Amino acid sequence: MENLLLDGFTLDGILVEPLTGQYASPTRSGHLPPRAVEVLLHLAKHPRRLIAREEILEQVWGDGQGSAEALSHVISDLRHAFEDQANQPRFIQTVPRRGYRLLVEPIPRHRSVDPLPTVPETRAPKFWRTLVRHGVVQASIAYLVVGWLLIQVADATFDNLGLPPWAARFATFVVVGGFPLVVLLSWFLEMAEGRMVRDHGQQSGGWFKSLERNYLAIVAAYALAVFGAGLYQMTIGFEMTADEGRGIALIESAEAGFVPVEPNSVAILKFLSLDGSERSRLFSAGLSEDIIDRLAMVAALSVASRGDAWSLPDDVSSDDVRRRLRVAYFVEGSVRLVGDDLRVVAQLIDSETGRHIMSRNFERKLDDFLSVQRELTQLVVSNLRIALPGDDDYLPALSIDGAEIDTYLYYQRGREALQQPATRESLNEAMAMFASALERDPGFAAAHAGICHAYLDLYELEREAGDIANAEQACGAARAAGARLPDVYAAIGRLRVATGDLDAAEETYRAALELNPRDVNALVGMADVLQRRHDTEDARELLNRAIGLQPGNWRLINNLGVLEFDRGAYHDAASQWQRVAFLNPGNYVLLSNLGSAQILAGEFEAAQKSIEAALEIQVSDAGYSNLGVIHYFLGDFEKSAEMHRAAIAVTPRSDASWANLGDSLFFHGDKDAAAEAYARAEELAGERLLVNPIDIEALNTRAWARAMGGEMDEAQEDIRRALEYSRDDPYTNYYDGLIKLRAGHPQDAARAIVKAAEAGYPRTLLAVEPHLRSLRNLPEFASLVRETSQL
Repeated sequence: MENLLLDGFTLDGILVEPLTGQYASPTRSGHLPPRAVEVLLHLAKHPRRLIAREEILEQVWGDGQGSAEALSHVISDLRHAFEDQANQPRFIQTVPRRGYRLLVEPIPRHRSVDPLPTVPETRAPKFWRTLVRHGVVQASIAYLVVGWLLIQVADATFDNLGLPPWAARFATFVVVGGFPLVVLLSWFLEMAEGRMVRDHGQQSGGWFKSLERNYLAIVAAYALAVFGAGLYQMTIGFEMTADEGRGIALIESAEAGFVPVEPNSVAILKFLSLDGSERSRLFSAGLSEDIIDRLAMVAALSVASRGDAWSLPDDVSSDDVRRRLRVAYFVEGSVRLVGDDLRVVAQLIDSETGRHIMSRNFERKLDDFLSVQRELTQLVVSNLRIALPGDDDYLPALSIDGAEIDTYLYYQRGREALQQPATRESLNEAMAMFASALERDPGFAAAHAGICHAYLDLYELEREAGDIANAEQACGAARAAGARLPDVYAAIGRLRVATGDLDAAEETYRAALELNPRDVNALVGMADVLQRRHDTEDARELLNRAIGLQPGNWRLINNLGVLEFDRGAYHDAASQWQRVAFLNPGNYVLLSNLGSAQILAGEFEAAQKSIEAALEIQVSDAGYSNLGVIHYFLGDFEKSAEMHRAAIAVTPRSDASWANLGDSLFFHGDKDAAAEAYARAEELAGERLLVNPIDIEALNTRAWARAMGGEMDEAQEDIRRALEYSRDDPYTNYYDGLIKLRAGHPQDAARAIVKAAEAGYPRTLLAVEPHLRSLRNLPEFASLVRETSQL
């Protein structure tokens, strides 16, 4: 058998010539090392039989000469030659830790029926044949085909996808720059048995087999080229010349698929006359033209000309409007006249999505043709002016020479009143302006939202639960109007925050920002939600973005100061309020907040000056209460109680003022009056918690009032709930320490106070807090305040 095999044999179509070490198949030929031939001959003498490793080593290498590693290397050479896989063997099977088995019956050459396969001689140059054997030709052709397709796709789609102008040049650089890499990688490396090995140039033929061996060379070449192109873009950049940029702009304008659209652009299509009458047709044409004239007065809006807009057919699609007029929004509508009853429908549509942003119906008696047309023009434009995105604070108000003030201007006056520091008078003025807008147009959603905001401001000012009910009614009316306006979403989101539903509030603010990512009210509202969830960094980023949009808006800087204040950064908060108070010296809110920060920073003298200046401008409970806190820490409890009573006279339902009054009376020695004050604080804080069950400030106040009233179990339950919602809040941990001390657990109290200080509660105030006197002998508390200067 062995002599027959020495003359040559075939294994499933592969001719092996042991004497020369050559092998050949229809697609592949090469040379086997001598050891590989000997191992193959030994396996071929016993086909389909398991041959032990030891037996092969002894027969081929000699007794004690070979090694398992050498045998494994030979088997790998055989598999490589026969394109065999270890995990799915066709020729040689590995039996782990035992040996090997030849799976194919060898056929000696003289028994072969068919002519044995050989690789025909080729007339191609030797160098070309070498490139083919290494797979360089096959890999290069595949690389260039993929590259050509990539460039075609880039040329056809990159512009429409909104990619930067250099993107197409980037793709071309990748294809060209990666070609030398694929040539080098395919020459030196190939895939074999699931791993990358050195290419010895023994492969031949077989296009797909060659790609299987060199696909990683193609992928790696593209990856390296992308890395190089990216590095080039970050350092030098694929910049265009001015002529190239102008050429691309001309091409883009000429292409039907490319639509350069201005963000604040609108077209007013001709309103349809549904009843077909001549009067209705004239009315619809006049109404459409009046709306165009009114919107053209807004500097920030780009309004398509009447000739272009009215050249479109009646049933035009959103895509056609966007392509033909290059506008972000368009208005379409209809007019129906039945006797003296006139009905007008106006719809604002997003040209990109085809979705309605606003849809309104107006019905009037047609007593005076021109006056009704004028009135409806004002109502339609007022609604459009609210629905269209933009920065209202910087846009001129819409008006018509000699015309009566319209809905939009009433609404704008209401907004201006809301921007003032909140007082009962300013909020009444705002609600009056919004009510005037609604008298002219009961479905004006933005005015309903403005009333919702006003009632929420009033609740924060006076703590009347009925104001929350009124806010819910106003926000409900805004929602029922069906307008998808950021103003409406912002009001509803704020109402959800006030009632403790933070998840719903976040969802609502996100809806507002989807409509207009630059909407300041939505940015501030989302920052408030994040701040309440202790995501301070993201909240600060949103507030800074809002300030960048409206740098002159004092409320935004005030909100940033509140954020720093709540996290215990009192000096940072004071810095924010000092900056904006300098620009708004008559703003009592900023001066009062500045005084609060100065108190907690231990700057009592400066705080008193800021607060007294605020009270000269506007009497407020916060101002008097802060003066009471200063006198409390200075040890003048009688004066402190007097100030807190003044605060309560301004805002009788302030639970914080009642609790502060209780503390002052307690140390002044009037325990009965103190008990009454704590009881009132507990009652009012409980009413706040009915509105918002997760109101941390109200939970802290009620917990403390209950502790001072002897209700320790209830107090501890309240503070436990507060810690669940705000575990790292400095004030909550401070009250936790006070309550633990009141319950007779000084060690636990000291630990809670230390945690409060670590969270930002000022150590200066801890050192002079009368309630903490009994802790001064405990090491933890003593070390906390040891270096604190006494005031």
